[in-house]
Order: sequence, then C-alpha cells, then structure tokens
Amino acid sequence: MSDDEFRPTRAKAGKMRRRPEWAREIRLRRERLVWSQNRLAKELELAADPEVRATLPSRSSIIREIRFHESGQHRPGPVYGELYRRVWEKYGVGVLDQELGLGCDLLVLAWTVGRLAQRVDRRTLLQLAAVASSGVALDPAERLMRALRGGDRPDEVTVTHLEARTRGLHRLEEHYPARLLYPALITHLNEVSALLEAGPPELVRRRLAVSAGESAILGAWFAWELGDAARATAISQVAGFVARHATDPAVGACMDGYRTYMTGGDTARSVRLAASALSHLGEADAATRAWLLARHAEESAVLGDRKTALESIQQATEVYAFADINARPWTCFLDSGRFASMRLSVYSRIQYENEAVEAIDDIVAHVGQDTEVKKLCVVKADLALARFRLGDVAEAVTHARSALAATAEMAFPLGWDRLDQVVSEFRPAKAQAAREFRSEYAAMRPAAAPPSLA
Repeated sequence: MSDDEFRPTRAKAGKMRRRPEWAREIRLRRERLVWSQNRLAKELELAADPEVRATLPSRSSIIREIRFHESGQHRPGPVYGELYRRVWEKYGVGVLDQELGLGCDLLVLAWTVGRLAQRVDRRTLLQLAAVASSGVALDPAERLMRALRGGDRPDEVTVTHLEARTRGLHRLEEHYPARLLYPALITHLNEVSALLEAGPPELVRRRLAVSAGESAILGAWFAWELGDAARATAISQVAGFVARHATDPAVGACMDGYRTYMTGGDTARSVRLAASALSHLGEADAATRAWLLARHAEESAVLGDRKTALESIQQATEVYAFADINARPWTCFLDSGRFASMRLSVYSRIQYENEAVEAIDDIVAHVGQDTEVKKLCVVKADLALARFRLGDVAEAVTHARSALAATAEMAFPLGWDRLDQVVSEFRPAKAQAAREFRSEYAAMRPAAAPPSLA
C-alpha cells in the first residue's frame, strides 16, 4: 500500500467523539475523500500560493501538524485554516467553520485590518491574521486597558487605536459570520462606551462618540442577522443618538440604509427609508450617498417604479465616480464589483439589457476567487438573476450554486433573501438544471426568516 492510499482509522468511536468539533471535521472530510494524511499534506502544499509554499515546513512536518489537528491537540492557525478551506472547496466537501482560520484575537485582527485604507481580500486577510498573531498591537491595547481602569485619560494613540479597530470590524464583516464577530463587536462597543462615560475632553469625546455610532450600526446589523430584533432595535437607537449629539448625520443616514434590508419584504417601506436617509445626509459623503441612491433604485425597481429606479441608479453612478469608499467604515464594502452588482440588479429588473450586460462585464473584471465571501452571496445571486433573465439558464444555475455555497457558509440573511428571488424566478423553468437547483436550495434553506425592524 502506497503512502497516498487511504488507511482506515483504528481509533475508537468514543475517543473520536471527545475531540473538538473542528478536529472531527478535518478528519471526517479527509476520510470522505478517501485520503491518507500524506495525500492531504500534498494537497495543502499544492493549495498554497508560491510565497506561502516557500515558508511551509517539510512534508513530514505537515503530516505531523495534520495529526495534531485531527487529534484536537493543536487548533489550525490562519495559514493552515486557509489551506484547508481551499482544499475542501476544490474537492467539493464544503468549507470548514470560519473559526478554523482564526488563530488570533479578533479585536487585534480588526485593529490590524483597520489601519489599512484599502480593501482586504481573502489572501490579504490571511497575511494580516499572521501579523495580528504576533502581538504588535500590545502597546495601544495596554494603553486602552489603563484608560478603562481609570489609570489614564484616553490619549491620541488610544483613540486612534479604537478608530482603526472600528474600521477593521466593518471590513471583517465581509469575511466572517455574524455569530463570530458579534461578541468582539460588543466588547469593542462597551470599551468605547466606558471611555465616553469617563468624561474625556470635548474633541476626544466627539471622536469616541462617532466610533460608538459607527460600531452601533454594525452591532445592529449583526443582531438582525442573528434574529434578535429587540437587540437590533436597541443598538440602532445608539446610532441615531450619535447622529444627533455628535453632529454626524451620516451615521443616522447609514443606519437607515442598513434598515432598508431589514423590512421583512416591505419594499415600499424600504424605499421610504432610503429616501429619508438621503434627505438627512444631504450632499455630504459621496460614497454613502452613492450607496443610498443605489439602494433606493434597487427597491424602486422591485416595487415596479421603473422611472424612479432608473433616475436613482443613474444618479448613483454619477456620484460613485468621484466617491471615496474609505471615507467612512460602512462604505468600504462598496468596491467596483459590489457597486456593479447593484447596477445589475436594477438594470436587469427594469429590462435595460445593454446596461445589464455592461454591469456583468464590470463584475467579471472585479470579482474573483479572493473576493470576500459575504460579497459573493449577493453578487453571485445578482448574476444568477440577470443571466436567467437574459435566457442563459446554465450560467444562471452556476452562479446560483456559488451564491448558495457562500450564503450557507456565512449564514447570511441577505444572501437567503436574494436566493429566494432566484428560486422564485427559476420556478417556471423546465430545464433540469433549474429544477435540480430548486431541490438543492429547498434542502438547505433555513426555515426561520430574519426579523423585521419597526
């Protein structure tokens, strides 16, 4: 028997059950592929990018790491976590829980990510996770703890640290399920609130208040994703308070923008919320304005108001051309690929075929294998709808399956909502691929719907 052949495991079932869930998952998926540990080690090597592969240990050392992982002795860090994810995805055995890739403190990772004024794709996140694991954030973190204990007033370094962490949490939202980030976000929000309660100088107070508002928006979003309507409503009120008392109307406008997704299918209410958000925002903050105009266009198109939808998406495109998506934490998601998907969702629904095809081309140019998973939930569903409306059922089903895989991984309500629309439009189709997808979707779709916020 060669090293690449599968050897049955002799471990007793009881011992297997005592191992952590992530350890059992690694071994069970390897066995599902009928692989030896040597074969898995080889596949991990092949999955690595050249620069990462050059840093990997010998094959025998990788096999030893796999044994440690499967026994539960060592939890995979960010490098091995990403390599496992790629292998499972390549061979169709699903992806492991995102916790597998978290070998560091999430708040440290958020600070590390937030210091970059740029998009963070999957590959970059993996590299930053390794940096975050090294403890380079220790000094700002120590200052923060002293300030929280009352030993020091928050200084420039501490406040800047919290602002970067806020930006980073918004960026991490695209990579991880809400259930993983929500506890870290609440810890962060509590720390910001504690410093506010200490009565800092006015300039520091305002900066902390803005960070609290920016964080509260994300907290309300996570609570909604997790089905906690009461908590989502309570946290969203913090954002409204900040908008009024910190003279930052963009915070309130952004919260209303998020709430356009939280209406439980009440499209008319979503349109009103988007319009209200735009009126409160005014002409300030181009990126936020472009997003809100695009949301107004999307919901108007669903409502059947083609004229308003067209006007809003054209205005959004004009504003987006000179917008800085890094100006506020909440617009960092609105890169060229995601904005193109918003254009596509409008143009395909109001049957502007040429503009829809142009948006598809823009998506193809900007969305790839390193794209953030939550972004794929929506973008791939939008592509599925557009391709189906253009008559390409096979391509539509391919995109729908990609959206389903990403949505299931993230447990993302917005992804399920978009896929509900996909399945609804697929329903009359007689093509076998469409029928098969409807069956697959029915088997995976959670029964519970996200709550509607009043």
